[in-house]
Amino acid sequence: MRQLFLISVWFLFTNICCLTAQNLVNDPYLSEYRQGLEELDKLMRKGIMIEPVSGLEYFTGYEYKTLYDWDQFFEAIVQIYMGWPPDYIKNGVIIMLQNQQEDGFISRSVPSNEWHDPEHTKPFLAQTALLVHAAYGEHEWITNDTYLQKLKKYLDYWLFDMDDNGNGLSVWMSAPHTGMDNQHERAGFWLDRNCEGVDLNSYLVRETRAFAHLASLAGNDELAKEYLQLAEERKHAIREYLWDEEDGFFYDRKMDKNKPIAETYWIWAPGNTRSQDQWKIPVRYIGAFATLWAGVATEEQARTMVMNYLTNPREFWTPYPLAVLSKSEPWYSTILLPADNGCSWRANTWMPANYMVYHGLKWYGYDEIASVLAQRTHELMEHAGNREYYCSETGNGVGLDPFWGWSLLGYFFMMEESVDWNVHFQW
Repeated sequence: MRQLFLISVWFLFTNICCLTAQNLVNDPYLSEYRQGLEELDKLMRKGIMIEPVSGLEYFTGYEYKTLYDWDQFFEAIVQIYMGWPPDYIKNGVIIMLQNQQEDGFISRSVPSNEWHDPEHTKPFLAQTALLVHAAYGEHEWITNDTYLQKLKKYLDYWLFDMDDNGNGLSVWMSAPHTGMDNQHERAGFWLDRNCEGVDLNSYLVRETRAFAHLASLAGNDELAKEYLQLAEERKHAIREYLWDEEDGFFYDRKMDKNKPIAETYWIWAPGNTRSQDQWKIPVRYIGAFATLWAGVATEEQARTMVMNYLTNPREFWTPYPLAVLSKSEPWYSTILLPADNGCSWRANTWMPANYMVYHGLKWYGYDEIASVLAQRTHELMEHAGNREYYCSETGNGVGLDPFWGWSLLGYFFMMEESVDWNVHFQW
């Protein structure tokens, strides 16, 4: 088994290092596709801000100037497709790294915020940096000794400091920490630190692979192999601890089985008969499909999840797919529930979730379903326009209006249908 494991790691290493950087921004098809998006470009210009400490310009989807962790990854893809230079993407990563503490911890937003400051930035920085290499062919800005070591320390904080029980799975601090602000029933409230998230650990598989690729670009093949091995180990930990064979679904897991998750929600939800006993957190949410985006699920696991849940209108395939919380959940609601805070990740559709699932479907060969999702996403954008998120039942826009952040991904799903960009942004 050990020999087979090492062979698989070497296979990943040789393949990830063969990814070829191309200047996608100047691709003729993409240049033609973005014709007619001048108004979109004008709208996005509202998101160019200056970080006062460093003086660096960056892009954010929020007029209140906050630079968030995972938002900037998806916003970077929009900038690439819009033909923007890489500067704002690179600066966003650098700003985060410049705010790093000695132990590797980075607060998940800039500027400082008392609610965000205790929560480590979501694992997308290496992936965002690798986007710059994939799209523009640039990597020296991040693969120098200073920034590569900062990336390593930040990633190690996730892989080791946030793996509280040493089982190879890291833990969220709260539902807001997940980015899916009000999914308290699975990830708890502020500083609860008890949810080993399927989403988090799938992101970490991708992030660790991305870091390995950057290490290889820096000429450090030994470091690259080490982190590819860590990615493989985490992939197998997700399969071992988070897959539920009876339901055929990946569920989050408690770090401490004796500590309840957001007990108020479990008591409040009408008709809720689910138990919090033992380790499993039996809540079905869209982040479970990050196992497809990260290549974690086996072929059989992927088939079961896609056929039984993703395309099921009683689960995620809503009138305006995809809902970020299954319709079978007692917490599925178009209105905020008691004690909710932040944006609603329940009966709503969010573009980054659709994007991750779309690419996961393509990665596992479900091209027809992916095409339908792309078309439905395009129709949603035509129906409601540039909004922060969308009601999964009516398609109406919700939240910030207009919004120039990650929702603009919705304009490019049909472009990705015509040209397979997945090869550039999948690792």
